Amino acid sequence: MEALLVVADPLTRDLVKVALQQFPGIQVTVGVGYAGVDLARSRRFDCVFVGDAPGAAGVTKLMRHLRSFEQETALFALAGDGEVRKLAADKSTYDVHSFLTTPVVLKELFAAVARLVDRRSGPNHRAPRARAALR
Repeated sequence: MEALLVVADPLTRDLVKVALQQFPGIQVTVGVGYAGVDLARSRRFDCVFVGDAPGAAGVTKLMRHLRSFEQETALFALAGDGEVRKLAADKSTYDVHSFLTTPVVLKELFAAVARLVDRRSGPNHRAPRARAALR
């Protein structure tokens, strides 16, 4: 599974990167700002984490930019507690998988990523591999 991490705060970015690397099979690519999000134009990512400091406005801009060309990737938005509440209003607009507050609570991050991994490896995703093995 490929993850793109576009988080402005270096401490949060490093924490999320190390946490994601605890999942077997997750490869993490790190980018910055719009250029980081643009990495999803040329490469398929299963999930993208966006976070910008300060405030929700930067996160909203990054989500809007990503969704302008990529609608399938699972999107995780990181922001302070008050900002996450503002961002939640845009959950359906940007099809956000999960909102995570900063500072990141590892238990919440692991739970959100585990839900995505379970969804991606569920019966709907195993069936094509099983059919290919029967050929």
